[in-house]
Amino acid sequence: MFNVRSLEHVAIAYRDTDAAAKWYCDVLGFQVAFQGLNPTYGVNYYFVKDPAGTGLIEIIPMPKDNPADHGKTSVAHVHIAFDVDDMDTAYRALQAKGVECEGPPSKMGENSLLFFRDPEGVPLQFVHRPRPLK
Repeated sequence: MFNVRSLEHVAIAYRDTDAAAKWYCDVLGFQVAFQGLNPTYGVNYYFVKDPAGTGLIEIIPMPKDNPADHGKTSVAHVHIAFDVDDMDTAYRALQAKGVECEGPPSKMGENSLLFFRDPEGVPLQFVHRPRPLK
């Protein structure tokens, strides 16, 4: 028998992997943990690490024969959520960096939620929970 220790990473395909990695670093404070060259597409791929060092996003090239349109993906069905310590400050920081949010932060019970998208339209969420799920 084996044990799953943790979720290691989530992979997202992008048309412009360099721009996506830069956006996650510049806007959300991630750091590049690894950069390599994808031999199939001849472009870079990345693992970017969240500021706490606990989660990774793998930024891979979009397959040329099957491009996705992330902008049409519903936040009701798919999104990546990031825990923030102060929703109002996080919201203002996104606005200051020119990130368009899908409305102001909303409440679900005692939790605060905010949806926005990265430059290629991937649905993202900030969440603040007074009592973390962990």
